[in-house]
Parts: sequence; C-alpha cells; structure tokens
Amino acid sequence: MPVTFVFPRLAGLVLALTLAFCPAGPRPLAAQEPEFFDIPYAPGQWNIGRRLDVSQLRYCVDTRDADWEVAAAIADAVAGALLLEPNRYVVESSIVTEDITRIYAIMLEHCDVHMGFKLIPGGLPNWVTLTRPYYEANYVFVASDPALNALSDVAATRPIAATMGTSAHLRLVSYLTALPRQNRWPTYPMGSNDLSLESVLNGRADIALVWGPSFWAKQRKDPAFAGFHVIDPTPLPPTALGVGALLLSDQTFLRTAVDEAIDALVADGTIQKILDDFGFPAMAGEATAQ
Repeated sequence: MPVTFVFPRLAGLVLALTLAFCPAGPRPLAAQEPEFFDIPYAPGQWNIGRRLDVSQLRYCVDTRDADWEVAAAIADAVAGALLLEPNRYVVESSIVTEDITRIYAIMLEHCDVHMGFKLIPGGLPNWVTLTRPYYEANYVFVASDPALNALSDVAATRPIAATMGTSAHLRLVSYLTALPRQNRWPTYPMGSNDLSLESVLNGRADIALVWGPSFWAKQRKDPAFAGFHVIDPTPLPPTALGVGALLLSDQTFLRTAVDEAIDALVADGTIQKILDDFGFPAMAGEATAQ
C-alpha cells in the first residue's frame, strides 16, 4: 500500500491528494500533513552509506501491485539498455497502505528505481520524482452480465461500484451530477479495486469501475471472475493514466538515463512486446520524436 501514507501502489497517490488520495493495486497520510512533503527519517539511515557497485540497476517491485511481474520484465529490459546488471528486490507485505519511512528506507537500501507508480499530476512529495511512463492503461467498467456491452446499455436503476478517489471515479461523479436525478446510476464508492469487483460478484452492484490492470490480475488468479468482461465506457470517454518508476529526487542523472532507456525501448517495440507477451491491458508510452 503504521503512519498511513498514500503511495499508490498501482494502487496510486490519488486518495491522499484529492479525497485524501488512496494504487497501481496497492495504499492514507493526508497531503496537508508536513511529513508528506518533507524528507522522512528512516531508522539507521546514516549507516546505509553510498553503494559502491555501479554496475547494477537495483530496482524494486511490489507484489501488491497488479503489474509487478510485468514491471519486473520492463525493469530488466531497462537495465539491459543501460548495459547494467538488473538487481531485483521484491517488496512483500499484507497491508494495503504503507509507512512513509519504510518507503524511504526501502529506496535507500534496495532501490535505485521503484517500479509501478501512476503518474498523477502534483501527486508527489518533494523528495521523490518519477520517470516518464513506460506504459499507459485505462480504468475500465466491468460487468458479469453478457448482455451488457456498453455503459449506455445499463439502466439508470442498476448500481455501479466504483473504486473511490480515482480520476475515473471523479469523472463519473462529475458526469452524473450533470444529469437529471432520475437518470443517474446509483454509484457506491468502494475502498479498493477488489471490493468493487467483488460487489459485482455478490450481486450488490451490476458494474464495477476499476483500474484495468487490477481486473487483469484478478482474472488471472480467481476463476470466479473468468466470465467478467470490460464494457465500452460510452457515454463517458476512456480514462487513462501513465505508469512509471519512482526515484529519489537527487538522482537526476539516473532519472535522465532511465528516461532515455524507456524511450528507446518504446521506440523499438520492446516494451509493447513485453505487454503483449503477458496479455497485459496497456499500451507502451509514446516514444519521443527524434
């Protein structure tokens, strides 16, 4: 995902910043609290020192993120493009939100880059920075009823379970408030993508609005969701977000190098091939024009 801190895991940094923004899959310290923006303190940080092995790209992936295996494959490719040896550290935890000092300590001890963060404008404290996106994915409307193919097919009486605080949820709420009351779908904010999907499974909602990679991961591991499908969001436009990697803000040279590697891997089709090999619902970020 302690002192709660919204560090979206592919859960995202959204809820701490718009509704106390709660991602990317895994994650709330409110944005107004000074600890969110100040460099945190990690126990024993002065003993960590500066690493001497610069032949490796140390990266972290978090098993709470729906895309962690995909992110690891992309990080391996980035390391190869930089002529570095990939050194993977797998973060494992059963909690949803994460302690800010633990994120900082993990970055100091184990990660040059931490994969799997949504690129939410203005959604970062000052002590970290994000790379350019290596892929872009959509929030999706999911149904279990095979007769439903588009949101426009859904009767106004049928409820929607929406993962709260996401940009897609805010867009849906904005759209509904512009409609006459009798034409609005009942919409119930849910605390996670899993809860939204399970609301459809148990019949409490007819539609779930969730992060697309989270639905992909749910279908991979739970056969109960095998018959669920994504429907057309019309009359709403698709809501997409880029996903990139986190670095400490003083790592400016490394960020530039990683950005250039991502750009090259997008341009030559490597990242799209990784996404396709996993059957992952995303598109590689756009390559910079040369």
